[in-house]
Parts: sequence; C-alpha cells; structure tokens
Amino acid sequence: MKVQSAIIKLVLRSNKTLANGLHPIMLRVSFGYMKERATGYSCSVEFWDKKNEQVKPGFSHAAEINKIITDFKNKIVDRKFQLELMGKKYTPDMLLDDNRLEYSARSHVYKDIMDMMIHEKQLGKSTVAHYTYSYKRLVKFMGNEHFLVNDLTEHRMLRFIKQMLEDVSEGTVHTACSKIAAVCNYAIMSGLLPAEDYCFQKLRYAKLARKANRKAYIDKGNLLRIEAYYLDLVTVEEGDSWVFRPDAERRLMNRNSLELAVCFWLSMLKLNGSAPIDVALLREENVEVRHFTDGEGHSDRYYCFNFKRAKTGIDVRPRVVCDRLARAIFEPFLKSCHLRDGYVFPIIQNNAHSLHHKQTYEGKKRAVQYVADVSSKKMKKVCGEINLRTELHNQQTGQNLPLIDIDNLSCYNMRHSFAMAYLSSPGANVNALASLMGRSPNSIGVYITQLNKDHDLIESVARIGI
Repeated sequence: MKVQSAIIKLVLRSNKTLANGLHPIMLRVSFGYMKERATGYSCSVEFWDKKNEQVKPGFSHAAEINKIITDFKNKIVDRKFQLELMGKKYTPDMLLDDNRLEYSARSHVYKDIMDMMIHEKQLGKSTVAHYTYSYKRLVKFMGNEHFLVNDLTEHRMLRFIKQMLEDVSEGTVHTACSKIAAVCNYAIMSGLLPAEDYCFQKLRYAKLARKANRKAYIDKGNLLRIEAYYLDLVTVEEGDSWVFRPDAERRLMNRNSLELAVCFWLSMLKLNGSAPIDVALLREENVEVRHFTDGEGHSDRYYCFNFKRAKTGIDVRPRVVCDRLARAIFEPFLKSCHLRDGYVFPIIQNNAHSLHHKQTYEGKKRAVQYVADVSSKKMKKVCGEINLRTELHNQQTGQNLPLIDIDNLSCYNMRHSFAMAYLSSPGANVNALASLMGRSPNSIGVYITQLNKDHDLIESVARIGI
C-alpha cells in the first residue's frame, strides 16, 4: 500500500556506536525513501524508550534531551502538514533541509549554543578560531562532542584548567576560559542555563592560571640539569673541542623531535625568558654575532638579538655569549635561515618549505601552539627523567635537591624561571629585569630605566650563571 504522507519518527541507531560508547538518536523521515538526520544527542540501548520515542528517566539530562528532540520532531511534522495543506509535493530531503531548519535554537548542546552565538554576533574569523580551539579542548576533556552546557560544572572546569596548564601557557588558558564563559553567559541570557549553574561563578580562572604557572617555575639547579641534558643529547666531546652528534642537526629541524623540544625551551630561557611566539617569529635580521671586551681585557663573541615582544611591542635585546650551549642551541638554525623564509627556528616554516600555515598573525600563532603543545609533552618526559636522577642523588647523598613540578609544567614557565633565576642572583634589580624581559612599565606600576649599553645587557645576564 502506497503511503500518502511522510512517516516521521525518532529512532536510536543501535548499529552505530559513537566515541563515547553511546548510540546516536536520529530523526527518520520515510516517504518514498528514507532520510535521517542526527539530533546531536545519544544514549544507550537500555535507556531508549522505542515506543514513546524518548530517553527513559534515569539517563543524564533525560528531560532536557526529550524536550529538545521532541521539539525538533514537531517542527518537521508542522512543516509536513503545511506543505500538505498547500497541496505541495515534498521529499524527505526537503523536510530536513539544513538551510530551512533552525531546530537547534533551543538546544542545550554546547556546540549548538556556541554556533548560534557566533552567527548572531557575526564574529570575525580570528575570534571564531579562538572559540573553535576552546571547544576542541573541551571535547578532548569531556570525551564527547555533544556535551550539554549544563555539564560544565565548577568542579569540571577546575580539572579542565589544570589539564590545560600541563601543556599550554596561562594566556592560552585565559583565552579558552573566556570563550567558554562567553558561551555560558549567552546560554543564561537565552534561558537555556540557570544563572546559579554558571561554572565560573566562584572560580577565577585567570587568577588560578597565573598562580599555577608561577608555582611551576624551574629552579636554577634544574635549569642547569636541563642544559646538561640537551648538550649530551645533541653534542659529543672530541678532543679539546666538541661536535654535533650524527643526525642531531637534521633532527633539530623536525618540529616533532625531542631535540627541538628541549632546544625550543632553552631558547626561551636564553632569550631573556621570551614567550614562545617571540622565539618563533625570530628572523635572520634579528640577530648578529659581535665581539665584546670586558674591563679586564677578555674578549668573547656574542649572539646579539634585537626584536620586539609580540605582546607589548617593547624592545628586547638579549646578548648571549657564544659558548658551547648557545652554539648548540642557535648555530644549526642561523646557518640555514634561508631555507625557512628567513625564520630562525623551523616553527612557522621548515627546511622543506612544506608548512602551509596562513601567513597571518593568527595562522602563525596556531603554528606556535602546535610546537608548544608537542614540546611540552616531550619536556614532561625529560623533566621526569631528570627528577628520577635527582631522587637517586638525594638518596645516595642525603641531600634534598628540589624536583621539577611536572604537574604544572608549560612553556610559559621558562619566562618565570628566567625571572626567578635573575632575582636570586647577586645585585638583582627589578627595573633591570623588566628591561631585560621587555615588560611594559604599566604592568609593574613604575617607569623602567632601560638598559641601553651592550655591556650593561651582558653583565646583567652573566650574573645569573645559567
């Protein structure tokens, strides 16, 4: 018998399992042929009421899910009746046409709310990229693409922030949390989330991020151990001199290698605690090798860097003596800049010229974020190995040398580590430190006396001894 009207049902696709172990709830339209569309929700077989086409009580957020998927179905049914009353022919595809349907307006799914907010506010591409990044981090944390905005509790967000701080800077955590907060506030304004359920009501994510990162600075002793680890990793002594290990220089050009990860972190330290973006944007014209003679007549070669901080635009002018460590960090890259469009490090572009990041600031930031994430994971293993050696040393000698705080480790810790190493050195001066690190005068509440002479720059860093 030929069906004269479309049959519209909510069904559970038990033959398809999502990453969260549940099955997707689909809206099925049958009329000549069958067409399905995902509702964005899922549940297990034992919690699906096939007869009533809804989720059974006892499943998380069952009432909210049932309201949303039922509203979705009713909109399709209403559209069908309207077309039939007008005597117009239709197909399942017409009823489920994406361009005509706005069923997600009342959805409690976080991504639906985020997409609706982005569309309504007509946000720019760079801003949308920040929202997308924060959403992807949440998906990784929640283990589910279709989590509800109601699932973002204060306790969960606290764990989320601590997880992010393991491999990204406090600035990235602050940006991600601010975007999540904006989506939650939009949900509150839209009547989708009770104000009392706002996940950042008591949690101050910016303060938490700063506190965690300052706590995780690496002390001077462990900085020296990381330096020794790197020298052993990429160089070997040869008579009274040294050479790079076979294949070490090639591996340093690989963004995913252990060698580049350690080198990247040490370059941040050596460049007066520069941020990852500042290291990545260094170009051939930002560095030259010059000789300086001290008051006692000793002459040394120095890598002289001159660049502006990406964050503040303030000049930073590190002067790094060309010793074995500095040469092992910078030499392989300085002689091959021309292969990377003039970039010192293979982050924005590599030797094979195969990286296709958009040459916009946002595109470059994404390239830096990738390397920061990769290097942070590898540095956790390096620091874990150093901690094991330190623990063994402490057991054998009875000393109590401090360990590296791996739980709160991220690239940005190197900036704090440089500052703490400087402040613990003889004759440390806060104003000089601000000048060395390119700090904004407004950020410390005083006007900074800039260090302009090369000898001042050299002597200020030489006292640190790292």
